[in-house]
Amino acid sequence: MICLNVDESRRLTGPNLFIDAPGAVMEVYISDVESSQVIALWEKYLKQILASLGLTAELFHRNYDGGVNLGFSADEDMLYTACEINEAALELAGNELSAETTDQALNPINNLKQLLLEERNPSLLALIHAAKAHQVTCLVDDDEISLGMGKSCQCWPISQIPELSSICWKDYHDIPVALVTGTNGKSTSVRMCDAIVAASGVSAGSTSTDYIKANHTIIDKGDYSGPIGARTLIRDHRVELALLEVARGGMLRRGLGTNKAKAALITNVADDHLGQYGITTVEELIAVKAIVARSLTEDGTLVVNADDPGLVDYFEKNPQLIRGKICWFSLNSTNEKVLKQKQLQQSALWLEDGKIILSDAGQSTTLIAVNDIPTTKNGAARHNISNSMGAAAVCYVLGIGVEAIASGLKNFRGDNSDNPGRGNYFTINGATVLIDFAHNAHSLSAVIETVSAIPAKRRLIMLGHAGDRTDRDIINLTDVASSLKPDVVITAEIPDYLRGRDLGTIPLIIRERCLAKGFKDEQIIYAKDCLDGAKIALKWATPGDFILLLALDQRDDIFQYLGSLG
Repeated sequence: MICLNVDESRRLTGPNLFIDAPGAVMEVYISDVESSQVIALWEKYLKQILASLGLTAELFHRNYDGGVNLGFSADEDMLYTACEINEAALELAGNELSAETTDQALNPINNLKQLLLEERNPSLLALIHAAKAHQVTCLVDDDEISLGMGKSCQCWPISQIPELSSICWKDYHDIPVALVTGTNGKSTSVRMCDAIVAASGVSAGSTSTDYIKANHTIIDKGDYSGPIGARTLIRDHRVELALLEVARGGMLRRGLGTNKAKAALITNVADDHLGQYGITTVEELIAVKAIVARSLTEDGTLVVNADDPGLVDYFEKNPQLIRGKICWFSLNSTNEKVLKQKQLQQSALWLEDGKIILSDAGQSTTLIAVNDIPTTKNGAARHNISNSMGAAAVCYVLGIGVEAIASGLKNFRGDNSDNPGRGNYFTINGATVLIDFAHNAHSLSAVIETVSAIPAKRRLIMLGHAGDRTDRDIINLTDVASSLKPDVVITAEIPDYLRGRDLGTIPLIIRERCLAKGFKDEQIIYAKDCLDGAKIALKWATPGDFILLLALDQRDDIFQYLGSLG
C-alpha cells in the first residue's frame, strides 16, 4: 500500500539548505512508490495551485534514504499559507497515486485563497523590497520587523509598519557579523572570538547554545543558536560586532538568521544527529553546515578546517559555494590547502614549531605560541589549538589586529567562568575533575586524547545521553569512553531529555555495552541524574584519581556542588 507520511512541514525564514530565499518545505517518508513519481505529481499539483492563486515560485526537492524533501520559495508575508499549499499539493498527489478520484482536485483553492488573503501584508512586503533596494538590512519575525544593525537598528511591530516616505534610509548601517558552525567546537570558538574582540576594545555580542550575551551582559539563558538568537543580538544597540553560533537544527528548521555576514567558520563535521530532517550521512551533514557560506557578502571570507577531509572534498567539488574568499587552517604546516593558499598569497593559518602562524598577501606573521593559550594545555588539547586557529582567522577577517588576537587567546582561560561546560578542570580533595559537554564520538575522542596522558591512580567517567540519540550513537560513545580504561563507569539518567524513551533505557544500553567490553558488574554504577552522578563520583574519589564528568545536563548545579566541596 502506497504511503506518504509527512514527518514535518515548516516555514523557512532565511537562507537554507535548498535556496537563498524564504519558503516552505516538508519531509515526506515514502513507501511502495518511487520518489520520482511522488515528485512529478507533487510538482504538477503545486504548479496548478500556485497558478490558481496568481503566485510564482522556485520549486525544489531533495531525495534521501526513505524519503524526499519537497518545497518552494515564498514571500515573507505568506509563509504559513505556503505550508498549507505544499501539503495540499502532496495530498492531491497521494490521491492520484492511490487511484482515488481527483475530479475535485482543486477544491482546496477557495480555502487557500482565503488563508492567503488573511496572511498577506502588502506594507510588510513593500518595506522588505525597499530595504533591499537601499541595501539596508531588514529582519523579519512573526511579531516585528527591523531595519539596520546594532546601534542604528530600529524595530516596528508587524501591525505598525511605517510609511516608506517617512524612512531616512541613510540612518541605518550594518555591523560586522560572523557565523560559527560545525559538529564540535562551536561554542568554544565563539567565546574565543568574544575574548579577542574584547581585547581589541570593540563591544561584541554573541549567541550560543547556552545563552545570548551583549557587551559582557547575559541577556537570557537557553539555546540561542538559531535565527531568533541571531536577530535578537543583531538588533541590540550595545553590539558593535556580532558572533553567532549556528547549529544544525536551526539551519534545517528555519534557515539562517541573517544573510549579511563578513566571516563564517566551519570547525569540523562528524557523525552527529544523523537521521533527523532527512540528513542520514556525514556527507549530507557537511552540506548543512555549509549553509553558512550562503550568508557571506561579496567581500566575506569562509574559514574552513583543512584537517577535515570531508570539508576539503566538499568545497573542492562545490567551488561555486565560495562566494568571496576562503581561509584554510591546519595543524600541519605542509597541508596541501595551506601550501596552496600561501602560493596564491591568500590567507591561511597553520601550526609550526609550537606557534600559530598567519599568512596573507605573501606575508607571514607569528600570532602566538601554543603554550601561551591556556585552553591548549601546553599543546595537549589539540582540538583547542584548532579552535584557536579558527577563532583567530575569523577575527582577522573582521579586522581585528594581531596583537588583540594574541591577547584575547592568552586571556581566554577556558574555565567555568568564560567557557562553562567545555574543558573545565577542578581539583577537589586531591582528585582532578574535568567537566565537559562532549556528546558525540568525535568530541569525546578529542577529550580522551587530551586527558589520557594525565597521570592518575584510578579513573572514572560519567556517561549519559539525550533520548534522540540512536542506539548506535550510544554504543559508539561507550566504546570511545572505554578507551580511557576507567575503573568505574557511571551511567547517568537525563530525565528532562528522554525525548520519547523510557527511564532506564539509555543507562541499560551503556551498561550492556560496558559488560560486552569486559567491564565487571560492580564497575558500573547507575545515577538518577547528572548531579547525582557527580555526587557519587566525588564520594568515590581519593587523592590522585581522575574524574571525567560528561555533564550534558544540570551543569550549573554540578558547578555549585563542586564549589561547596572547596
